[in-house]
Amino acid sequence: MSLKDSQVNMYEHSEVKVQLLKLYLERYLNILNLSPYTSDVNLYDLFCSEGVYENGGKGSPICILEVIKKIYDDNIAQGKNGKFNCLFNDYDAEKVEKLEESINRLKLHDDKTGKLEYGKKEYKDILKDVIAEINRFRTEKGFIFIDPYGYKDIQVKDIKELLKSKKTEVLLFLPTQFMFRFEKNGTPQCLKDFIEELLPAAEWPTSSTGLAFIETLKDAFRKSIGDEYFVDSFIITRDKNQFFCLFFFTSHIYGFDRMLDAKWQIDEEEGRGWNYENDSLFSQAVKTPNTLKYERNLNNFLNDFKSNADLYRFTLHHGHLPKHANQILAKLQTDGRLVAVQKDGKVARKGSFYINYQDYKKNPDKIKFKIK
Repeated sequence: MSLKDSQVNMYEHSEVKVQLLKLYLERYLNILNLSPYTSDVNLYDLFCSEGVYENGGKGSPICILEVIKKIYDDNIAQGKNGKFNCLFNDYDAEKVEKLEESINRLKLHDDKTGKLEYGKKEYKDILKDVIAEINRFRTEKGFIFIDPYGYKDIQVKDIKELLKSKKTEVLLFLPTQFMFRFEKNGTPQCLKDFIEELLPAAEWPTSSTGLAFIETLKDAFRKSIGDEYFVDSFIITRDKNQFFCLFFFTSHIYGFDRMLDAKWQIDEEEGRGWNYENDSLFSQAVKTPNTLKYERNLNNFLNDFKSNADLYRFTLHHGHLPKHANQILAKLQTDGRLVAVQKDGKVARKGSFYINYQDYKKNPDKIKFKIK
């Protein structure tokens, strides 16, 4: 598959990438816009491409506008009229012009939903504008989607700058298969620079597989960006042993919760990614989540008392959802292995675990747990 062909036709692995974006936006944008603490939501697609591909595939800008239209209509019905402002940018001016034509033809934007701007700047130039804008946010929130034609312009310091205001989420696509291929042999300067930003090249471990490279990269992102931020990955397997990856960054624990929920909707067994052979995005078969590793970690974590807030953070950091924690705790309780007590020391009501975002914020010490 040539690069030229991939830019004019949408392939299944690219559709998965956009599907994850859509699932996340459907969950989180609605919550943001209904929040009394948020006014406008600003969305930036910095490599937007042309939107509609020759084979009819819908790219990220089309997906974003379709989600906005639905959420805006729903929110107006509920009395909330916050705006969704979009900036679609690509250094290829012809692609931007085609995108604008498609949006107008499909009638995907109405000024009542917010501003729509188009950019035709190089990535580094538009990035400066976006960083300056989000650093002026007061009650606004921002979402930045970065899906580059490679990775030579991507720098870790830029991700940090985008996150610094703590009012943004970043979704970054990286061609990790190509990065892994040149990790140790024939490493281009741009990859050397990228790795050196995360940790000294001498400390970078040799990856045995493309998946191992992704895990190393995710861990390095976490250490570099710091504990106050959440980082996770979504792996896209295009062909056998060909792995590409979306990385999600946020300072907001509930934004992270919603991204994990979107991942688990696509990959109901592992919550890790999409595989062409398993075709989990489009399959109608009911699948059971694999929680064995998480359950082992949870057993170790609960060797002394932990609060419901502790358990909520632990669960998300291990890539799982509150419902997974609830299922495991319910089984432990049925087996007589779980101690669950209220703040006053009384035994908690059976089946009441309070592992969710609302109780994390309002009742972080409502219940304490320990395994006997």
